[in-house]
Amino acid sequence: KKRVLIIAQTAGDASLEYGLGNKFTTKQMIDEAMNENLNASIYLKIHPDVLLGKKESDILLSEIPKECIILDEDVNPISLLKNFSKVYTKTSGMGMEALILGLEVVCYGLPYYAGWGLTIDKQTCTRRTRKLSMEELFAGAYILYTRYYNPYREHESDIIDTINEIVIQKKRVSMKNRYNHHYFFGFSRWKRGFVRPFFSDVNTNIFFCKTLEEAIKKGLDSTSSIYVWGKKSFDEVEHYAQKHQLKLLRVEDGFVRSVSLGSDLTKAYSLVVDGRGIYFDPTQESDLECLLNTHVFDNALLERAKRLRQYIIDHKISKYNSSKEKKIILEKEYPAQKVVLVPGQVEDDASIIYGANGMDNLELLIQARMNSTDAYIIYKPHPDVLAGNRKGHIDISIALEYCDRVITDVGLDSVLLLCDEVHTMTSLVGFEALIRGKQVYTYGLPFYAGWGVSTDFRTIKRRKKTRSIDELVAATLILYPRYLHPKTNDLCEVEVLLEEIDKEKSRYNHNKTLRLYINIRNFFFRKVQLLIRIILGE
Repeated sequence: KKRVLIIAQTAGDASLEYGLGNKFTTKQMIDEAMNENLNASIYLKIHPDVLLGKKESDILLSEIPKECIILDEDVNPISLLKNFSKVYTKTSGMGMEALILGLEVVCYGLPYYAGWGLTIDKQTCTRRTRKLSMEELFAGAYILYTRYYNPYREHESDIIDTINEIVIQKKRVSMKNRYNHHYFFGFSRWKRGFVRPFFSDVNTNIFFCKTLEEAIKKGLDSTSSIYVWGKKSFDEVEHYAQKHQLKLLRVEDGFVRSVSLGSDLTKAYSLVVDGRGIYFDPTQESDLECLLNTHVFDNALLERAKRLRQYIIDHKISKYNSSKEKKIILEKEYPAQKVVLVPGQVEDDASIIYGANGMDNLELLIQARMNSTDAYIIYKPHPDVLAGNRKGHIDISIALEYCDRVITDVGLDSVLLLCDEVHTMTSLVGFEALIRGKQVYTYGLPFYAGWGVSTDFRTIKRRKKTRSIDELVAATLILYPRYLHPKTNDLCEVEVLLEEIDKEKSRYNHNKTLRLYINIRNFFFRKVQLLIRIILGE
């Protein structure tokens, strides 16, 4: 049966006044639609602002004929219009969307899309003398007339970029519409403050809990979603989620995190939120692995990834961005001697536990020497270990039995600049080396292994695709994480964050007062954490 849609608008809307829509009532429009479509089902669409109680409708409920079916849910206009063949409107923008879909549109006012030969018009405008094609009308309204700005990337935009950005942001906030409440487990008190802005769409419905019992008391039910920090163990919570079919997501720091260490309680500027697993755990598929296995990377995305990679190289961006870059002189045996970097890791880090079978830094160093007997090997301890915040220290005298030099006080980029290869368990340094065109050998199963861009001593059958560096960068740095603007606390795109981190790095390196403040702050927090570990007997 033929279906006809009538679009109600809000009372007092400016487009009704200036678009001459007030010359007709919505009741007249409904009556004429019913007379002109005797065998059709007639539907009336109520405006979203009326449904939300923000405004009044241009038709009273008592005026609507009983034969008219009222649509009183907030439905995506395109999805709704696909179910109709004809639309009646005064000046609503949905009339243009109906034209785009090829529907017959009757206009009672004079919206911008009326009078060009594409609509059935109840009024005329003598200035509109041309007949336009649908493509011409669309180009005029959406491309030539409209200006676009991308707030997530902070630059002037166009319609294609705007649509692509809307698609990305819709995916990121889709959880808002599916779940009423969001329960977070394993988030220490200092993390809770900086985590909230990453979930701005659901900020008022976030509950931080230590136990399942606490969450249930706060209203955890079948309409809720659950977030767990990293791979922290919450067996009761996971069992409850599985039993009641609740969505469980894992949250972790992103790959470009901050200026200063996370273990110094520095606010993170990027997070990943994963609904399958988490990127550093190869025992199960993660959203990142799924992207790399299935996503179709178009040319625009790959060009963006290429520019992003070059920006990272040019501006010496890494995960923590806190060590000063310096020129390093290596005392090599001969000029062409191969240089190998072995980055130390935090030995109780989850990526080691799940991705490297508990291998430690000394084992890695020994393996690197065995596989590069004639190389000049540099060992760079992890900054968290150097700071005394985490486990993984190797005595320098022992390290020097297997390497030629231990470097501690220099930024990562200065070391990567000199090396030919990186040998690592699962360190993010391997990914940063790939970005810079270095050969990478993996002894564990980091997220970037198994895609054909590194030499891997272990394999994983789930990783089926061969990917380029730019595809790896696009998935890892553009599609997978969420980013926060350091100043505004609003969500942003990676390019904006990199620019802000570059500015912050510059301030840190050139402002002695700021650097002194941050160093004193970090020293204080390290001592507090050490005291807590001593008290707890860790």
